[in-house]
Amino acid sequence: MTLLVKSLFFLVQLLPVRLLGALGAGLGRFIYLIDGRHRNIALRNLNRIYPDRDDAWKIRTAHESFAELGRTMFEVPHVFMRSKAYLNSRIEVEGESLYRDAIAQGNGVILTAMHHSNWELGALAISLLGHESDMIYRSLRQPALDQFILTARSRFGTILHSRSEGLRWLPRAMKNGHTIAIMIDQHLSNGTPIPFLGHLANTTTLPATVASKYNAPLIGVTLDRIGRSFRFKLRFRPILIPGSNGEVETDEGRIMRMVCDSFAPLIDQRPELWLWIHRRWLYLDERESQQA
Repeated sequence: MTLLVKSLFFLVQLLPVRLLGALGAGLGRFIYLIDGRHRNIALRNLNRIYPDRDDAWKIRTAHESFAELGRTMFEVPHVFMRSKAYLNSRIEVEGESLYRDAIAQGNGVILTAMHHSNWELGALAISLLGHESDMIYRSLRQPALDQFILTARSRFGTILHSRSEGLRWLPRAMKNGHTIAIMIDQHLSNGTPIPFLGHLANTTTLPATVASKYNAPLIGVTLDRIGRSFRFKLRFRPILIPGSNGEVETDEGRIMRMVCDSFAPLIDQRPELWLWIHRRWLYLDERESQQA
């Protein structure tokens, strides 16, 4: 299986990435038509977040969200196998000075991100810029395939930690001034209900916990696709956490609400780039089903 995947990735990355993106988008649109379960999840999510939009807009946005997912998946062989120089040539960076200044403080940096546009390339972006970063990942059940993907994701210097490993690595990483990148837009069964796009969703509080404990800057990062091409803009932006009476905010729930709120305008600008097929509001879905 692993040899087959490696061979397929090697052959596919020889094809023009624009062609692959177009094929992936086409497949994504087709899957939208035949995959009723995920289509319904996407439309339900869109109905929840954009109740004032008409049905045609929601259908079009869900359709294009499937296309973006397909485009991203077909681009993965290029992301996993092309050179550092090639990938850097496809990314424009905005706000890097903000990020460098945060690193210079020496307390480590907490980067918050979401599943928006090509998140696999986004996960490589920090190491592509030459910075040390740590991320948490979910191991695959097939060890050989897991090792292949792990190698691809860490080949420019990112240190990946399996969820099963816990957080024993985190204090040392912060002590060494590393960047800790954390996705904040996934349902977490044991998470804290925090408004995301205005509606409660179980959310990790790890960014707030670590930032408060180590006095580390919180920064939001997004990778926006330029048009429909394999070209992107990487944006760093500060997440300012004001407290009362000039004091630093330490309440994790309030911090995470500010973090989540900071991503809402970015999703609103191009909602088709976000992963609407994920049951982000499962917390509310379950409560509503109990009340029915």
